[in-house]
Amino acid sequence: MKEQLSTKQQERNEKKKKKLAALANIIQMNDRDRIQEAEEQLAKRKLSEQDEGGGGEQMEDDGFVTVCSKKRKPRNRLTIMMADSSSSSETTVATAAASDAGETGSGSGSGSGCDEPEIKRSRNHSAGGGDNNTLDNGDLTLTQEQYKSLTTELRRRKRELESVPAVHLRDMGRRAHLEVPQDARTPIFLTDIQHLLMSALIGKKSPCVPDRWCSAEKFQSLSHSVVLILEGLSLYHYLSHESQFQATNRIFETKLEMVMPPQDEGRIIDTIAQIPLTNVQAQKLINEHGSLESAVELNKDPTLFVKAIFPMEPQTSGKATGLHADDKFPRTKLLLSALQMVDEGYPIPLQGELQERFKSYKLTKATYAPVTDCSPMYGVDCEMCRTVTGANELTRISIVDEEYRTVYETLVRPVNRITDYLTQYSGITADIMQSVTKTLKDVQREVSELLPPDAILVGQSLNSDLNAMRMMHPYVIDTSVCFNMSGVRKRKSKLKFLAKTFLQESIQENEDGHDSIEDSRATLKLVKMKLAHSIEFGDEILTQRKRIHDVIRATCGDGLTNNLLAHASKRDKRTAIVTVGDLQPRLKEVIQRAEEASTAVPKSVHVHEMASRKEAVRKVNEIALEHALTIANLLVPEQDFVMENGVRSAAKLDKYIERIWNTVAHNGLFLVLMGGSAECQKGVAKIAIKRLTNGNVPQSPILSTIKSTHT
Repeated sequence: MKEQLSTKQQERNEKKKKKLAALANIIQMNDRDRIQEAEEQLAKRKLSEQDEGGGGEQMEDDGFVTVCSKKRKPRNRLTIMMADSSSSSETTVATAAASDAGETGSGSGSGSGCDEPEIKRSRNHSAGGGDNNTLDNGDLTLTQEQYKSLTTELRRRKRELESVPAVHLRDMGRRAHLEVPQDARTPIFLTDIQHLLMSALIGKKSPCVPDRWCSAEKFQSLSHSVVLILEGLSLYHYLSHESQFQATNRIFETKLEMVMPPQDEGRIIDTIAQIPLTNVQAQKLINEHGSLESAVELNKDPTLFVKAIFPMEPQTSGKATGLHADDKFPRTKLLLSALQMVDEGYPIPLQGELQERFKSYKLTKATYAPVTDCSPMYGVDCEMCRTVTGANELTRISIVDEEYRTVYETLVRPVNRITDYLTQYSGITADIMQSVTKTLKDVQREVSELLPPDAILVGQSLNSDLNAMRMMHPYVIDTSVCFNMSGVRKRKSKLKFLAKTFLQESIQENEDGHDSIEDSRATLKLVKMKLAHSIEFGDEILTQRKRIHDVIRATCGDGLTNNLLAHASKRDKRTAIVTVGDLQPRLKEVIQRAEEASTAVPKSVHVHEMASRKEAVRKVNEIALEHALTIANLLVPEQDFVMENGVRSAAKLDKYIERIWNTVAHNGLFLVLMGGSAECQKGVAKIAIKRLTNGNVPQSPILSTIKSTHT
């Protein structure tokens, strides 16, 4: 038999209902304010257009806001206050209501007599005529059914508001923003965009995350992703005709400079499509390489963007391309990419802030030959002493070849006076340096003459050595990166520990200081040992991933797909690629690999070859909502931006972007990549996530029902 409620419990329940009625009133006022705000913004926009006397085509309010790089400030969950964003207020209200609905009925119910908050009451009264659109809290009571329905509705709204996907820029991303002056700007890489797309497709289990430049939040709530690639449109073209990209500038707030691959290395779409296009293809990569992380390492081209930064000789066909006799996998896979070199603090002639910082550095060669899997490796180690400038300057350098023979070894007199010889580390003393006359410029010239143009330098934290040499080199293998015993990428193991663990050798035990020749040989031995085993050897991160996949495969069988790629399996229905004209051979190979991996399931990668850009945009609008990922590639000919043609071409591209944006669904990720041109390889990445604005939030049916009941 149902227990009778006491008088106090009944009073508390009535107070809860009264409180929820007040909250319902606030939500209804929020809905009204959103609509009013949207109407005011639209009226202001129309008025400003009339004042400008444009006479052109009027822009329609698409009802969406763009992604923002600023994080929202936390709010007190129990405080209802005015804010710039009505959605934040509603989140607070919903949180309080959800918390209140879970009370057990204890306590005196302080604040139980809470009517409409004072700030809301004053705003409502000042509006005039508000009584017709609000609920009268004085005589309002809710039935039990309305109480339950309202609680459920508030909880639903809270979940929706807390599950909004967003991209927030980190420091590296903010430094690439076009608002930053050019000489202080550090661009991101196309690889960074690949990592963002992999996170959008695979979710939290993605082996590559964009954390170095942005924070991808609530990406599991993304409805789909659309990528528009404009090949041939450079940063120069965009900035020269920025006023013509009116819709584009309204849609996107996140506009970043981007380093593009060289024009002769293939189109951007070839590089973007290197990510696993489907979850089935990702599963096949796991089966082949043990883990998706290992597959990414073995399938990447670390030199792709290095070639765009360092001066390169033309590619020759006579070079040996096979594996070195002692290697089991390509040694080029251990090279640091341009992105890694920036993150690890290597000197690199990347335009902007880095170019200014390293303007006094010398290149190891005037031009470089393309690196191959048979390119020679050289171990390098330097010793430094502290000078009056407070910095460490080069005092000794040693270079050994793959046969562990010393090919270069010399002491160097620093430019500035030495204040600390750091003997316990460098082994350098005042007596040793007394007769040294060789300068840093002499060393730079001799090293440049010694090294071949495709030399691979090997060392432990080699960025310190290159900074001491004040030289830059494109091909580097860093043992502190490719060997990792901590399981944390940023926590590096010391060379002494690595030598003891893998080589069973004791180094750096001389009380008189380190021996740079000994350290150079140790780094070469470690790299050659890794090349003789596998990409996972000595890397605890990759080893752990492979071990986890092996255990899951043994215990769960097909459950691996459900566990690792549950997010991708749920959302990764199909991938579409839309191009103008025929597909390039490299892209055909990528798609063929994806189709071969998907033989047991219906075709999941669809290709549409269109005759014109207009037809390609129309096709994207037709199919975008049916695919988890849609990639559209539009070629912009050089003549489109010659003289007076530029204005018309920019306006036309702006319309294409706006049409595709209007098709993107709520919570859809939209990327526009301007891919550079032959005369300017600098590109632009624009990022936005589409979501409903305040004016388009539908009114809750339960609130309408309550209002109609009590009118």
